[in-house]
Amino acid sequence: MRRLALVLAASVLVLTGCGALPRHDPEVTFYANGKTIRIEPTIYCDLEGSNCAEKNPPGTLRVPPGEVVQISVDGQLADGLWEVVCVYENAARVQEGCTSPLLGKGENYTYTLAVPDDSDQLLRIEVHEAAGAVLETGQPLMRGSWVVDVTR
Repeated sequence: MRRLALVLAASVLVLTGCGALPRHDPEVTFYANGKTIRIEPTIYCDLEGSNCAEKNPPGTLRVPPGEVVQISVDGQLADGLWEVVCVYENAARVQEGCTSPLLGKGENYTYTLAVPDDSDQLLRIEVHEAAGAVLETGQPLMRGSWVVDVTR
């Protein structure tokens, strides 16, 4: 009986210790041109959008002109609000931007990013996670950013 009590006590300590492990930062997966990269945030803040830290360098992904990029976020991001922002170069070599609608709320785990024209070249892709705080304009404050620099 005493031995069983010791085993149970040790099990409780192990389980308690496992619960105390820090959660990893959310990851985002980008897929294009037959290649997949999975990255952690470049910048990540607390829930209120403060106490930010630069975490990881941007990822790199080869995306030919006109190709789509499939983006998948983990559950932690999908449960909140997130968006995709991009910079691309059009046929006239002018840089333009794009922004997805706000996604998430447990409904959106994926997004397909497509440039307007087949000759447009993506240059940069960012996934932004909204924080719990809101700016004076009513827009959500950014909590995290996952950045991919695109190569041709």
